[in-house]
Amino acid sequence: MPVFSRFARYVEEVARRGSIRSAAEWLNIAPSAIDRQIILAEQELGVSLFDRLPQGLRLTPAGEHLVYNLRRWKREFKDVRLQIDDIQGLQRGKITLAVAEAIVGDMLVGLLADFHQQYPGVVVTIQVVGGGGVREMVLNGYADIGLTFMPTAYRVMRVEHSVELAPGIAMPPDHALAGRKSIGLRECRELPMILPNEELLIRNALDAALAATGVTLNAIAVSNNFALMKEMVFQRLGVAVLTRAEILSEIRKRKLAFVPFSDPEVSRSSFSLVTPSHPSSAASRLARAIVAAMDEMSDEDPT
Repeated sequence: MPVFSRFARYVEEVARRGSIRSAAEWLNIAPSAIDRQIILAEQELGVSLFDRLPQGLRLTPAGEHLVYNLRRWKREFKDVRLQIDDIQGLQRGKITLAVAEAIVGDMLVGLLADFHQQYPGVVVTIQVVGGGGVREMVLNGYADIGLTFMPTAYRVMRVEHSVELAPGIAMPPDHALAGRKSIGLRECRELPMILPNEELLIRNALDAALAATGVTLNAIAVSNNFALMKEMVFQRLGVAVLTRAEILSEIRKRKLAFVPFSDPEVSRSSFSLVTPSHPSSAASRLARAIVAAMDEMSDEDPT
């Protein structure tokens, strides 16, 4: 690690949280350790990095310039390390993958198993966060790859690949509707439905479509946990409103079938792979494997 790495993390966290105490709690260290590093840096640089305000700390113009460059140096150093690993045949190295909670599951397990066979010395760290957290980790250099449902391109982050995910119903493969190409919401009114709750993005799309069409579904269960929803389908309690992304592994193994909604009122979500503007070669190799799996999630041609 570079000699500035500990100081850089301290300053970044204080800048992000606006408080030494909050940063110390997040980093699990004593507040005095952070305060000491900041004071030493300010003495050495001859400028104040933070304005001490009653409501907390705020970066000064000099502090903003320092934090921007610390993040840039960190990204560049990470690229250098991974390029060296690439020269050595990726015998060792680290990749951090930030993923939205909805996509955690067998898909990632299978991808990592294949990747580890090719590059056994590369450690992949997976951080499960919300969609906004994925972007923040990539932008701040804490993640090499991000998988998010709410992509936004920034100057130092780019969308490498996107697929459109259509909501639909998941069911056992021997269900009477399993062979359908699509299904309308009105056809689902009498089905026992397992619905996502309001915490999940797919529920927003479903509620908007139900309001637009005037359809009321026969909900027998509501959950914010995709694994639980799938288990209820396995137990034949009903059919679940999901996308192909959540049941890709089960579709491959022919344990579940998926039929998308045909109603134009049901909006699709864009699921994207994001990286820093200059991803390392190791991250690019893992990203290519993820892209192939993403294309299996979509009923449409990939973008």
